[in-house]
Amino acid sequence: MKTTPQDIAAAQRLIDLHFDIWNDSNAANWASKFPQVYTANFFVADYQGMATGYEEVAKLLKRVQGEHAGFVFTPEPISWNHGVGRVTWGYGPQDNPNLVRGEDIFTIEDGKLASARVFIDKK
Repeated sequence: MKTTPQDIAAAQRLIDLHFDIWNDSNAANWASKFPQVYTANFFVADYQGMATGYEEVAKLLKRVQGEHAGFVFTPEPISWNHGVGRVTWGYGPQDNPNLVRGEDIFTIEDGKLASARVFIDKK
C-alpha cells in the first residue's frame, strides 16, 4: 500500500480539525464537530485512562481544559506511515506554548479519526 500526497493531506486536515476542537473552550460547539472528525467509537488513550465515544471524549476534553485554563495546543505537521499517523505538539499558555510537549499516535477509519494514543514527554 502506497501512501499518496492526498492521504497525507486528508490526515492533516483531520488533525487540524481535531486540534481546533481541543482548543475550543466552548463545549456547545463540540457536538456538531465530533461527527465530522471522529468515528462514533473514537477513543483517546492517555496515561490516566481511556475515553471512548463522544460523551467520554467530551468529559476528558472538559477535564483537560479545566485543569489548564488558557492553555492551547500548537501541533506540528503530521507524519504518516501506512495507516498510522503521528503528530507532535506543544501545550501551554500563550507566553509559553511549549510548556508541555507530547505526541499523538492516531489511526483513521472511513475518513475519520478512529483513535489517538497520547504520549507526554516527561522532563
